[in-house]
Amino acid sequence: MRKCSLLLIVGLLIIISPSMYAQINVSGALNRASKEVKKSKKEKEVKEKAQKEETEQEKDYPLLSRFEGAEKVYEKVAKWEKYKLPVNSNDSYLHWEAFTKLEGKIIRYQYKVSPDNNSTYLLKMYKTKLENAGFEIVLALDGEELGISSQTFYKKYYSTLGNSKFGFAFGTQRCRDHSLIIGKITKDGKTVFASIYMTAFDNTTLITQDIIEAEEIEEQAVIAVPYHGSTLSYNDKLGYGEFYVSTGKTSEGKAKITKIEGYIHNRFFRAPKGRSALEIIKNYEKAVAESGGQVLFSGQSQEGINAFMKVNGHPHPAINDYNYNVFKAYQYFCGIIHSEDVDYFVVVAAGKGEYDICYHLVTIETKPMDMDMVSAVNISESMIAEGHIAIYDILFETGKSEINPRSAAALKNIANFLIANPEKQYLIVGHTDNVGDFEANIKLSADRANVIVNELVEKYSVNKDQLKPTGAGSMSPVATNSTDEGKAKNRRVEIVEQ
Repeated sequence: MRKCSLLLIVGLLIIISPSMYAQINVSGALNRASKEVKKSKKEKEVKEKAQKEETEQEKDYPLLSRFEGAEKVYEKVAKWEKYKLPVNSNDSYLHWEAFTKLEGKIIRYQYKVSPDNNSTYLLKMYKTKLENAGFEIVLALDGEELGISSQTFYKKYYSTLGNSKFGFAFGTQRCRDHSLIIGKITKDGKTVFASIYMTAFDNTTLITQDIIEAEEIEEQAVIAVPYHGSTLSYNDKLGYGEFYVSTGKTSEGKAKITKIEGYIHNRFFRAPKGRSALEIIKNYEKAVAESGGQVLFSGQSQEGINAFMKVNGHPHPAINDYNYNVFKAYQYFCGIIHSEDVDYFVVVAAGKGEYDICYHLVTIETKPMDMDMVSAVNISESMIAEGHIAIYDILFETGKSEINPRSAAALKNIANFLIANPEKQYLIVGHTDNVGDFEANIKLSADRANVIVNELVEKYSVNKDQLKPTGAGSMSPVATNSTDEGKAKNRRVEIVEQ
C-alpha cells in the first residue's frame, strides 16, 4: 500500500511538472522583459537628457561655454544697445565715473548652479575658462576686493550705469557673497567683452553673464583714481569755481600758494586699514609722475592745508573745517597733468581721522596756464645777462624723448629768437634729474636735445648750422635732487650761447 502511494505521488509529479515549469518560464520571461523595459527607459532618459543639454549648449554663446552643471534660467538679446563697463585699459580698478561706453549687440544669460559653488570658486573657474577660450582678463575681483555690498554693486552697475534694462530671471541683491570678472577677446575683427557677475545665496548660486559684441568703444579719461581699497564717503562735483593750491616753495622755504579757476571735483575717502597718510600721498606723487605730469608740492605743509581750507572764495561748503579738525599729521600733495586742451590739477589732503586714515581727493580741470612761459624777449635778456637760459616749457613723457604737443608755444618763441639772431650759434643741452641709470640719462638728455633741434629746423625753419644738440644727463644740477621740487628744476633744456 505504501509502495502504491509513493508511485501515485511520483506519477502526479510527472504529470504536473510540465505545467509548473511552463509557469515558471513565463514568470521569468516577464521579469526579464520588465528589466529590459526599465533599462531601455533609463537609456532613453539619459539620451534625451544628453540631447537636451547639447541643444541648450548650442544656445550658449559660441566663444564661451556655460559652467558645468549650470541651468539656464534667462536669456535676452538686444541687436543694438549701449552698455557701460566701469573699467579702464590703464589698470584693473573699478571706475564708476570714468566708465567705458560700448555699443553693439548685447546678450544677457542668467544661469543657476548648486549653492556649494560659491562666488570665489566660480571666479577662479571662470578665470581659467576665459583664458582657455583666448580672452584677456580685464578685471577679476572677489567680494573683499570689490569692497562694496551686493546691494551697492547692483545700484551702481545695473541701475546707475543703466545695465538693468536687459532684465533678469532673479535679482542679485542681498547675496551671501559675490564676484565679478570681465574679459575681452578680438575675433574676426570684432572686440567681444564678457562681464560675468556671480552671486551666491543659501539655496542657489546665480551667474549673470553679459556678452557685448562691441562695434563702438569709447573710453573716458581717468584722472587721479582713488587709492585701491578706499571707501568713498561723499562725492561732490562742485562746478566752476576758485581753488587755492600749493605750486611750489617760496625763497623762504614756505609753500607758494596760487589761486586757480576751473571745474572742481571733490571726493572724501577712508583709506584701507594699515595704510598711512604718507603712503597715500606717495601713491599720488608716483601716479602723477607716471602720467607725464609734474609734482608741484608733496609733503607736510600747513600753508597748503590752510589754503585747502580757505573759506573766502571757496566753492562749496562740502569742503569745510570739520573735515580737517579731525585730521592729525597732515600730508599734502599738489600735481598737474597736462593734456592738449586742458590741465588737471590733482590735490590731496590726507591725515589721521577719528578712527581711520582719511583723505580728500580734489581734481580741478582748467585751461592750460602760462606758468613762466618762455618768450623771445626773456630769452634775449637772459643771453645778454648770463649767456644761457633754462627752458621748462618743453614737455616730455617720463623716460621718453617724444615732445608733448603743448610744447609748441615755447618752441615757436625759441625759433623766433634764433631767427632774429642768425649770426650766432647755440648749444641745445638736455638735462635730467638723478633718477635711474647715469648712462641712460646721458642718452635720454641727448636724444631730447636732438629731437628739439629737429623740431626747430623742420617745423620752424631755423638754420640747422646755428644749433648743436648735446646731453648732460644729471651732471649739472641747479637744485638738490633730494626733493621733488629740486628734481623738477633739474629736468630742463638749456640754450647756451657759443
